[in-house]
Amino acid sequence: MKKPTTLYLSLALLALCTTLHGQSPAHIWADSLYATLSEQERLGQLFMIRAHSDKGPAHVADVKAQIEKYKVGGLCFFQGTPKAQVQLINEYQAMASPVPLMMAIDGEWGLGMRMKATTMSFPKQLTLGAIQDNRLIYDMGAEIARQMKVAGIHVNFAPVADVNNNPANPVINNRSFGEDRLNVTAKSWRYAQGMQDHGVMACAKHFPGHGDTNVDSHYDLPVINHGLDRLDSIELFPFRELAKRGIGSMMVAHLNVPTLDARENRPTTLSYGTVTRLLKEGLEYDGLIFTDALEMKGVTKHFESGQVEAEALVAGNDVLLLPEDMEAAFSEIRKYLADGRLSWEQLEHSIKKVLRAKYELGVTQFEPLSTDELHEQLHTDDAYQLKRELLANALTLVRNPEGLIPFQDLSATKMAALDIGRSTASPFQQRLLEYRQMPTFQAPASLPLDQQRKLMRELSQADVVIVGLHNMNKSAEQQFGISGNAREFLRVLNEQTKVVLTVFGNPYSLQYFDDIPWVLEAYEEEEDMQALAAEGLFGARAFRGRLPVTASPISRFGDGVITRPIGRFGFAPPQEAGMDAATLAEIDGIVEEAIAERATPGCVVLVAKDEKIVLKKAYGYHTYAKEQRVQEDDVYDLASITKIAASTLAVMKLAEQGLADLDAPLANYLPQLAGTNKAALTLRDIMAHRAGLKDWIPFYQRTVARNGKRMVRDKTLYRAAAEPGFSTAVAPQLFLKDDFRMAIFQEIYDSPVDERPRYKYSDLGFYLIADLVERLSGQPLDQFVKGHFYQPLNLESAGFNPMLRGFADRIPPTEIDDYFRLQAVRGYVHDMGAAMLGGVSGHAGLFSNAKDLAVLMQMLLNGGSYGGEQLLAAETIRQFTSRHPKSTRRGIGFDMKQLDHSRWMNLPPEAANGTFGHTGFTGTCTWADPEQNLVFVFLSNRTYPDMSNFKLNKLGTRRRILSVIYESIAQYEQQTAMLASPHKNAWAQAQPSALVPIGAP
Repeated sequence: MKKPTTLYLSLALLALCTTLHGQSPAHIWADSLYATLSEQERLGQLFMIRAHSDKGPAHVADVKAQIEKYKVGGLCFFQGTPKAQVQLINEYQAMASPVPLMMAIDGEWGLGMRMKATTMSFPKQLTLGAIQDNRLIYDMGAEIARQMKVAGIHVNFAPVADVNNNPANPVINNRSFGEDRLNVTAKSWRYAQGMQDHGVMACAKHFPGHGDTNVDSHYDLPVINHGLDRLDSIELFPFRELAKRGIGSMMVAHLNVPTLDARENRPTTLSYGTVTRLLKEGLEYDGLIFTDALEMKGVTKHFESGQVEAEALVAGNDVLLLPEDMEAAFSEIRKYLADGRLSWEQLEHSIKKVLRAKYELGVTQFEPLSTDELHEQLHTDDAYQLKRELLANALTLVRNPEGLIPFQDLSATKMAALDIGRSTASPFQQRLLEYRQMPTFQAPASLPLDQQRKLMRELSQADVVIVGLHNMNKSAEQQFGISGNAREFLRVLNEQTKVVLTVFGNPYSLQYFDDIPWVLEAYEEEEDMQALAAEGLFGARAFRGRLPVTASPISRFGDGVITRPIGRFGFAPPQEAGMDAATLAEIDGIVEEAIAERATPGCVVLVAKDEKIVLKKAYGYHTYAKEQRVQEDDVYDLASITKIAASTLAVMKLAEQGLADLDAPLANYLPQLAGTNKAALTLRDIMAHRAGLKDWIPFYQRTVARNGKRMVRDKTLYRAAAEPGFSTAVAPQLFLKDDFRMAIFQEIYDSPVDERPRYKYSDLGFYLIADLVERLSGQPLDQFVKGHFYQPLNLESAGFNPMLRGFADRIPPTEIDDYFRLQAVRGYVHDMGAAMLGGVSGHAGLFSNAKDLAVLMQMLLNGGSYGGEQLLAAETIRQFTSRHPKSTRRGIGFDMKQLDHSRWMNLPPEAANGTFGHTGFTGTCTWADPEQNLVFVFLSNRTYPDMSNFKLNKLGTRRRILSVIYESIAQYEQQTAMLASPHKNAWAQAQPSALVPIGAP
């Protein structure tokens, strides 16, 4: 029967009398409750039994029977799911009488250690050992505590405070923070402090130190033969410091340490000299003491059930974890009490410690836990972001001669990538390809000789080969899963070319790679870790980690080359860049509406903030026939974005070289304009559309005529195949007479100019700019921008005439042309005038994918630098992205936010006044906001199948998306401000100072 509620109320009121005899509320509550308990109920508090949420009715019935019969004090949960666990906790607590149960779990890297498929796993402790900022470890402890409480857990059996100074350790190994006692201590405390400050008791294990063993205590009893001086200086050091700082509990290991207890085969768990004399008296530790699992062979091999539990209590432990036989345990303990080997005085001390811990943990009365939105609570954006931050800060660049990493001059370096231990391309290789197209190869962990030869032929041709080691293990006995022939292959490959090795596994394996000059230790196979490693190699992220262990004479504890980002894009979830993911997800609805309304058959949206791409997503299809899905890296006709991404960049470079002056008469550079109405025009006015030029001229109309209901082309001007004098490709199997180019320019020269120029958007000036670039530089516009911008930035998709560059399958069509080319236009510039100039003009003709265009915009935001390349001066960019003195909107070449609110607003009000970019006729746009360090790219083919389709504008699709982007920033800022407001965890406020100490090693 459950105790009456009035009893709990009375005890609670009594506990409020905090001044009574100077005792704490926890002491008062524990003493008062203890007095009401029967002998069986008192003994039961000393036991914590095994519980699963995935073992079915028979297991649940067994747990309930033990709760009912033995009045056990707590449960230790193992495999299952959060929902099933919470439901069972509610059931078990409902029948717990007279004291609620204390719930624990072995969650060293979070709930995911036990519930792998349904909860988050944080990095292993050896990975964390590489991190230099211990505040991150505290944050992880706090987040793990939050998740534990959601899942009904009060005690987490973590951190592992063992100093792992034995590389062959089969059980601790990557569960330890490493080999250095100070590093282990500092990180153990920060992990524990993060949990305890947020309501979950930490447990340091495995006292007195399980780090220097080569036997797994789950299967046998390890022996440690070190003397007391060595134990005191290394193994005991973290536990001593954690005891001083008030860690809530410790777990005693099953070890045989003759220095502490000379009895043969005596585990430390059952050793009075270890638990009482050393831990309690020597280290003056008064927190809760758990045994390690009493079902492990390290203790059961030499002691019988019942005897194990009784001896553990004699030794001084407080909680008996996972006993093998409860009936035998109770029986033997009573025998020990009867013959004086155990005293009730000792047990009362332990029982009251358990009760005080329950009070401090808020386990005085149980309120049923909710399963509503449990998955959402355990998988928050903030938790995921913290995990990524931990992984990123652990990455350790062990060696980096010549400063090769991060890679910089990509255009001059031939690269290849090899994954060993994979049969398909890894996330590592997929992210590498975001920075540089290269051949990729995969090979099994043990490379057959014929495959080695084939790979050697291919890879030795590269200047740099990036090798990823995958699917390793932590066993030194198994060489960490790396075959001898794979090691030999890498040794030989390193003699042929530069090998950059990335190890996604145990750092002790570095002992095999002393002859590899460039080594990145990445610790874990996590998909995020692989992506972050690739980003670091290309300079999108810094490497900050240092080795937590010594693997070889040249891979020692503390080694690690610190790098800096070089201004390339990284990839990140929105919250890492200060954006709210839920708000940003509203973009999907806006795009889906546009596709449903047939405003465009598909598109690509890219959003980057603070040099991190937070969204790069493809929507819809190339056409309404839905035969080919849009891919993220599809190459689109940028239309008038050419004006800024080619022509304006070229003029900026020429201006820096002293070859062009924005305010000089145009005839100075184009002598053929002398005597025309364009001779005195200036680049500044032309590029701001204030030169009074005609908006456009349909040159193609001079080459076609209507014949009844159909258009026909002038046969004297076109050929179906290239031939001398007809080499200008306008479309597939359509070649224009070469000298028609002069007719186009002559018509521009002869076109009118307004006597009183005002703002009028015009393409014609940019035709002239392309000519100007060629005359001043000696290179056509396409070659000039390729050499000065696209090639140094490694922009493989950006350029003119993409059909000549191998992108045919990645280009959505722009129109079914029934008025000029009389065919579907795909891969050839949509703009008719640009097409008649062979696809290269100053106003149109540029193609690109979203990322390459974003790189150009980010380069401008970066003050002219990107990826270690300084392409333009910051002052040049400032000049061109400043408004024309007579304009409230236009910069020099760049479109900008309209400042005159009486006119149509081209950008949402949240955009900074300095935002610059451009739109394109085909349904494209790109904007860069310097204040937010924000880049937005929208690529579509809204002109397909008919360019008269302006629904994209009518729906305001691009502008609405940009509004959502700004709203996501605002939402994140609001949420952050709310979280930063003064508050204190309610449970932590109620804890005694021992559980919330200040300071850390």
